[in-house]
Amino acid sequence: MPPVYRPLVAAALTLAALQAHAEVEVRDGHLLRNGRPWAPHGVVQIAFVAPPAAQAGVFAEAYQHYRPSDYASMRKHGIDAVRMQVSQPGLEQGGPLFDPRFRAQVIDAVHAARAAGLVVMLSVQDEEQSGENPKTVANLPNEHTRAVWRSMAPEFRTDKGVMYELLNEPQLRASALNWQLWADAMNQAIAVVRGEGAENVIVADGLNVAERLSGAPELNDRLRQVVYASHPYAHDRDGQTEPSWDMKFGDFARTHPVVVTEWAPVPKFYCDGGTPAYAKAFLDYIDQRGIGIMAYGWDFSGPRFGSMFHGFPPALSTFQGKQCGDPGFGPGEMLERRYTQAGTP
Repeated sequence: MPPVYRPLVAAALTLAALQAHAEVEVRDGHLLRNGRPWAPHGVVQIAFVAPPAAQAGVFAEAYQHYRPSDYASMRKHGIDAVRMQVSQPGLEQGGPLFDPRFRAQVIDAVHAARAAGLVVMLSVQDEEQSGENPKTVANLPNEHTRAVWRSMAPEFRTDKGVMYELLNEPQLRASALNWQLWADAMNQAIAVVRGEGAENVIVADGLNVAERLSGAPELNDRLRQVVYASHPYAHDRDGQTEPSWDMKFGDFARTHPVVVTEWAPVPKFYCDGGTPAYAKAFLDYIDQRGIGIMAYGWDFSGPRFGSMFHGFPPALSTFQGKQCGDPGFGPGEMLERRYTQAGTP
């Protein structure tokens, strides 16, 4: 190798190593990456929502198309974090759907994403599509959720570039009583993670399937490493407006670290001629407040969801020349421009 290139190669290798070993923390109420303020520019991955024995539809297709090289491909779009949704029934040791090969694959995927320079948010999901009996879906973290974290938390406790999202989309409606139930359940799960020696940042979804954070009580983490999550999907025209975002998560974010861990302009929920402008206004809103986002999704192939990517290999969605519900309709190009302009801290 010519001597002139050696410093450049060494610098590139050093940067890759720093990105792979990026550490995330909460300090003074702010989310940091490698000691600097950080608003994630991420994407949701659904390949591991269910173990093979319970996979169907778009989740089976995502699993079949999964490749460890996906994470390097994400980086090319300016993505700096991936939210991996993983099955609670598939990871609960001793449960009827537990699959040790599936568990090993999830662990390997986390390592592959970290090696590619991504921060990982590991998000436990317990819903019918993740293999759960619809009659026993966890509305809040339960004993089965805690069992999964008792098993999984030690796997990455030495890597603070892995964040632990305790349970995807608690389904209870927001009320004073339900917020207390939420806090009790979340605090028990936090205690399990900390009891396993893991100091990783913890992510707690709000109520109303994670749409609502206003009214949430402070959670009890002795390390003060909790981030709160909202999924502020629009279900009507008002849901595409700033007062709705303020109510769901924006006002709460004035005094708490918040990340939008799932979002897309979903035509099957609500869509009109103003939806592309709404998407831009929403992204401006969170940018101005330093709130990060995990856009849905990387490996989604279904119709009418407004996903960031669509199909296989994943292709960016667009609003250009598209109408609500068209294949490929979505904010992908808009998000990529923002992600690539922001750069990696």
